[in-house]
Amino acid sequence: MVAVCLGAMMVALDGTAVTIAAPSIARSVDASLTDLALIANVYLVVLAVGILPAGRLADRIGRRVTFIVGTLGFGLCSLAISLSSGVAELVVFRAGQGLFGALLQPAALALLSMAFSRDRLGAVLGIWGAVNALAIGLGPVFAGFVVQGFGWPAVFLINLPIALLAVVLVRVSVNESRAGPSPRPLRQVLGTRSVRCGAVLVAMSSFAVFGLLFLLTLYLQNVRGLTPSTAGAWLLTPTLAVVIGAPVGGLLAERIGSRWPVVGGMLAVAAGLVGLAQVPVDAAFWQVAAPALLIGFGTGAWVIAATATIVGDSAEEHVGTASAVQQSASQIGGVLGIAIFGAVMSTSIGAGLGGRLRDAELSKPVVAAVLRARDLVAEGRAPIPRDASPQIADAVRATSHLAFTGGMHTAFLLAAALIVLAAPLGLLLGSGERDDA
Repeated sequence: MVAVCLGAMMVALDGTAVTIAAPSIARSVDASLTDLALIANVYLVVLAVGILPAGRLADRIGRRVTFIVGTLGFGLCSLAISLSSGVAELVVFRAGQGLFGALLQPAALALLSMAFSRDRLGAVLGIWGAVNALAIGLGPVFAGFVVQGFGWPAVFLINLPIALLAVVLVRVSVNESRAGPSPRPLRQVLGTRSVRCGAVLVAMSSFAVFGLLFLLTLYLQNVRGLTPSTAGAWLLTPTLAVVIGAPVGGLLAERIGSRWPVVGGMLAVAAGLVGLAQVPVDAAFWQVAAPALLIGFGTGAWVIAATATIVGDSAEEHVGTASAVQQSASQIGGVLGIAIFGAVMSTSIGAGLGGRLRDAELSKPVVAAVLRARDLVAEGRAPIPRDASPQIADAVRATSHLAFTGGMHTAFLLAAALIVLAAPLGLLLGSGERDDA
């Protein structure tokens, strides 16, 4: 478990560390909000596309060797990112991370699933989920201190020694496992209705989490003015709740099935998002932390119970493919979360920014200048004209931050509504029914 989780932790750390490093990356390579979304999403897109064939490859050639190749490749791409100096390079090597991450992740979950009996799988997956959540939570804190002390490239450079350690541990402590040829493994895995529903629900959990982190990071650093390390500390609070919620969800899935842990977790996340949609521009720590704690605990219970269904309802010879289904659903949800949350933000800001500027009684030239730079407002920054007086600068800053916060509220409410509408899918988990779909 330690050997396999260490490799998965590397990927989890990197995912959230990038969100904290994003403002520094933007300033260093002159990246726009669109560039930042591309840097974040190209990794998730390649990962999502590659995971299913990678899971099948792991079943055929061996889960351990697939894990080792993916781990080493991920570490080397991280080294290349740390040496990059432009948006194009970052996009290319982030895509490389996605490719090798696609090899690493389903192989890791498959090795873990093969090491424990099915009747213990819920608790084991709970521990695995808690470890990954802890890595996700430490990612922003770690990245904040590293960015402040050493610059954003060091956030990626640290992956190389972690990768090497993971490979050494896997070589000495993990047995190889593989499956024989099997026709249409993906069709067989998805032949169970509860597995398909579990995949959709895992995707929805990532949709909420990735979108939340993407916007909340910009809010904490660019609107609230927190340092990267302080913003990371704020984001640690909900992630520690995931560390508690994940094993709880796993144990409940073992004892009462996955349905109610998933449905209860989804409703808790929706309630937390509604709470975050009420935070003011100058929110205090607990105004953000209280609803975020609810989101974290609900997410932990939700995703682990759904994962237990996907892996537990699949045949052992297809465990790599089933693991790939879970990981692919997670990455697709993450892509949609960042893209949709960002689009809602941009649309909301574009629709209301002009009116807010006029209500602030700013002159037409100032209004025009700010509207031309509305992409900065979508990042939480204030496009202050160079010749603006201190009073005008304060007004532009206040109006821009208010517009960003309003757009963030809209995105959170939309996500909460979608989760509530999807919650009944959780009642289909554990049905065990197969069909021809």
